Amino acid sequence: MNRLSSVRLSLILLFVLLLTACSSEKTASETEPKKKEPKKETVEKAPTDPEEMVKRGAGKYNEEVKDLEGDALDKEINKITKNYPKGMKAEEAYNRIVAAFAANHQPGFQELENFDISFEEVEAYEKYQEESEDGEETKEGPLNVAILLDASGSMAGKVSGTDKMTAAKEALKKFAGGLPDDANVMLRVYGHKGSNDDKDKKVSCESTEVMYPLGAYNEGTFQQSLSKFNPTGWTPLAASIEAAEKDLQGKEGNNVIYIVSDGIETCDGNPVEAAKKLHESNIKAEVNIIGFDVDNEGQQQLKAVAEAGGGEFQSVSSQKELFDEVDSNWSEAMYDASINWSSSMDSSSVNWSSSGKGHSMGKVHSKILDSISDEFELLRSVKRDLYDKEKMSNEEFIKLDKLLLDRYTTLREYSSKKHDARQEELNQETDRVLKLIDEYAEDARVE
Repeated sequence: MNRLSSVRLSLILLFVLLLTACSSEKTASETEPKKKEPKKETVEKAPTDPEEMVKRGAGKYNEEVKDLEGDALDKEINKITKNYPKGMKAEEAYNRIVAAFAANHQPGFQELENFDISFEEVEAYEKYQEESEDGEETKEGPLNVAILLDASGSMAGKVSGTDKMTAAKEALKKFAGGLPDDANVMLRVYGHKGSNDDKDKKVSCESTEVMYPLGAYNEGTFQQSLSKFNPTGWTPLAASIEAAEKDLQGKEGNNVIYIVSDGIETCDGNPVEAAKKLHESNIKAEVNIIGFDVDNEGQQQLKAVAEAGGGEFQSVSSQKELFDEVDSNWSEAMYDASINWSSSMDSSSVNWSSSGKGHSMGKVHSKILDSISDEFELLRSVKRDLYDKEKMSNEEFIKLDKLLLDRYTTLREYSSKKHDARQEELNQETDRVLKLIDEYAEDARVE
């Protein structure tokens, strides 16, 4: 092979090698998988509008940490925030904190929004007017309140350091003394004779007796009636309801029955049927019951009795709860039960009711403020955790602190605005009702 041929062959081989290398390079490039870009985490921007803050609800981890304290809280926060990036800006950290730890303020604001500012007295009067205009017979006259008190042996048991009978007597004395001036009251007790022994069952089950006949309340006489009996025997609840129906027959006015009992019927009667018969009779009385320290079986039966009697059942387990139930629900219900407008619908009762509603509304507002304060303390705990981990510069931490404080202030101002608006609505309704009273009084004078 001459020299020229050798050079040509070398060039051809070099060219083939270059083609092969390029082909291999291309194939390797084509088959090599592309590296995925790391997915960038997105954090929802925290709302700045207070309505949106409330609407957003609880953060992702709020339920897990809201009831924790001390080291347990710090440990849980640390676990949640450990993967937060370093070098965060204040706004990013704020968004993360709110998304994870914000509290749910919706229930409190919803309770405030739904707060009942209507007056039962007005509803009763307007119903009375409608019935009169429709030509239906309306019941005028005083309010007749029949109290039935369980004096069976179990009422000697103790709650809150005192026996149940003593607690019941004190509560009923206060209740009777707070009735409207023109109301009539009656006290009937049952199960106060004989004993718990089987041999005395008959006499005990027949023991249902009026201790204070239906009439105006007299403090001294009513107190004496409460001292005439002690807890002794069995529980003839059905017989006592049947007797109360006879007590109220022929009595003009509006009739309501209140029962305090700590147990179920034990005299083979049917109190559900007795309550239903009484409620559907011509006296149309409601049967309301307080179950005092009653077990689950007793609660179920007494609730069924109250429902059959068109009334309500409440269970209490302490002397304080008994006093609260009698003082609030029973006492307020007296005005609702009274159709005698001239006694129940007066300025003093409306102002008293309005004041009570304002106080209750204030309690709802306080719960909202507590929720906002608890959230603020939790978010600041998270901020301290981030500070300890050096997740941000000092300058950004100062900005974060301001963002947290702004949220706290914004929510408090929003809650006060909402409360003040509802209070104003209550004030306007109170003024409307007082005006209605004046109009009624004027109409009555003309008639």
